[in-house]
Amino acid sequence: MTKQDILNALSEAVKRSGTQSALGKKAGISQGRISDYLSGNHDIGNMTIDTLLSLFPEITISFFKDTEQDAVIPKMLEEQMLELFRELAPADQIRCFGLMCQKFKK
Repeated sequence: MTKQDILNALSEAVKRSGTQSALGKKAGISQGRISDYLSGNHDIGNMTIDTLLSLFPEITISFFKDTEQDAVIPKMLEEQMLELFRELAPADQIRCFGLMCQKFKK
């Protein structure tokens, strides 16, 4: 996880809440502080753990590489992708496959 990942998540949290003020009220953080993080006036790297947990109550952090979890996440993504793919009309499945081949060919 990078600082940019946290900034992106904070921007998304604002979008989901509607406004910086709404997010701040929900998380118990001032709108001004949220604005400072997003504008770079306050380094996101100096955010306290309490603030991080207030903004993202569902966050999970893995301190050690967990090979079992590492295997589960790609499997979950694969299942979700297949589910979406199967819901497409046959012509859209062909188009989707063609686009993926173009985008990710080596």
